[in-house]
Amino acid sequence: MKLINNLLIGIIPFFPKSFIKIFASPYIAGITDDEMLSTVANLNQEGYDVAIDILGEHVNTEKEATEITNRYSKLYDEISSRALNANLSIKLTHIGQDLGYDVVKNNLMILTEKAKEHKNFLRLDMENSPYTSETIKLYKEALELYDNVGIVLQAYMHRSISDMDSLSNASFNCRVCKGIYIENKDIVYDDYQKIRENYIELVKMGLERGSYIGIASHDEYLINYLYEWIKNNSIPKTQYEFQVLHGVPMKKTLEKLLKEGNKIRIYVPYGDNWYDYSVRRLKENPKMAGYIISNIVKRIFYFYK
Repeated sequence: MKLINNLLIGIIPFFPKSFIKIFASPYIAGITDDEMLSTVANLNQEGYDVAIDILGEHVNTEKEATEITNRYSKLYDEISSRALNANLSIKLTHIGQDLGYDVVKNNLMILTEKAKEHKNFLRLDMENSPYTSETIKLYKEALELYDNVGIVLQAYMHRSISDMDSLSNASFNCRVCKGIYIENKDIVYDDYQKIRENYIELVKMGLERGSYIGIASHDEYLINYLYEWIKNNSIPKTQYEFQVLHGVPMKKTLEKLLKEGNKIRIYVPYGDNWYDYSVRRLKENPKMAGYIISNIVKRIFYFYK
């Protein structure tokens, strides 16, 4: 199946951009802020919380970094005024991390202050390895201003267990994901089962220390295994949530978890960088190609039947 998905990735660039948009749209929550906020409101009505991400990263100028920071800042205002159950999940390279520490720190403090103003939450996404240590440093700087800030650890990274060990406590808020960036094999696990094992260890360590853990995965084996462990160890529902990407077909599993009183947060990417995001994510996570091509095939057969 992995080989088939990799082959499908090679096909996708030959489809017209407008055609791809039709089938990528389930995974992208709109282009404009209003489109995205409407999607968030609908997800809230279905019982889901949301994490919002403006698509893009690695800005080239301070002007771009400031514009993105201001846009995120206004989103906090909109979330509050519309009474939405949503927070922000940002990439530090999108607000100037490549432009120098002072630039990104200044923009991060603006967003941290805005989150504090609205008593909301701010998540710092974890990007590829050159940024890991600095992201943790900036996370600690933000915590000095406001205690409702979280971070992400990636299960395929060798260092993540050490990072969880040093960071986790009763006030720590961490999303645990597998990791999607292409990295040197000296610093990541490339064995699927080993990544799963490390993922489980990370989640357990955080929960056992009283941390709040976002279990971010589409791997139903991991979800089921960890949910059983959580129940067997009497972990309170206020200490964790499950997180999935908008559009991934997991309705049955999500509805079951919601019915049993668990918090589910949908990660909602949006914006006019949807095409670059889609192609890049497909290359990093070939399984997504299977989802999209499956939708394309279904539509084609429906049209011609």
